[in-house]
Amino acid sequence: RLRVITMPFVSFCRTVYDRILEQAGKGWARMGLYLFSFLESIIIPVPTDPLMIAAILARRDLWIQISLLTALSSTLGGVCGWALGAFMQDFISDMLQLLPHQIASEEKFTAVSVQFEKWGLLIVLIGAFTPLPYKVIAISAGLFGYGLLPFIAVSVIGRSARFALVGGMTAHHKNPKIIISLLSVFLLLISAGMIVIS
Repeated sequence: RLRVITMPFVSFCRTVYDRILEQAGKGWARMGLYLFSFLESIIIPVPTDPLMIAAILARRDLWIQISLLTALSSTLGGVCGWALGAFMQDFISDMLQLLPHQIASEEKFTAVSVQFEKWGLLIVLIGAFTPLPYKVIAISAGLFGYGLLPFIAVSVIGRSARFALVGGMTAHHKNPKIIISLLSVFLLLISAGMIVIS
């Protein structure tokens, strides 16, 4: 029954995804990318990165703008996830049942909860940068009462580092100096994140 409920939604996401990829160089497609990035941080089970890569390959001159707006959209989606956790605690279990099991099962949610108790917002930074399910982390942060402003600050750092690194590598894949510079900035952002957390 759960598969019957979720499959049309996943199919719709894939259709939108493929359409944006086909039209990656157009302005409306970039707007679609930012909307997709926002929703991906809440519920969409399809990653944003390939869409952003396609948009940057189509408009390399806009790679910084595309990367940062994608990160901003993703962070705003994370804030909505935080709000869901903070203000709609009674509905969290129902939401988990609507999401694909691979993305946000109750087992994964419980595991993230345990890690929050142990490591606090450090996991937000890790989740914002890595392929961990950021939507589950965002909801957990709100659910377990972690402050909104620290959550936003760490999410901005992690999401910006991730998308800027991917965007820079896409736009300047033949220039190792750019990649080294981006990695250096990433390390500085990680250090800044540690300061925010402490």
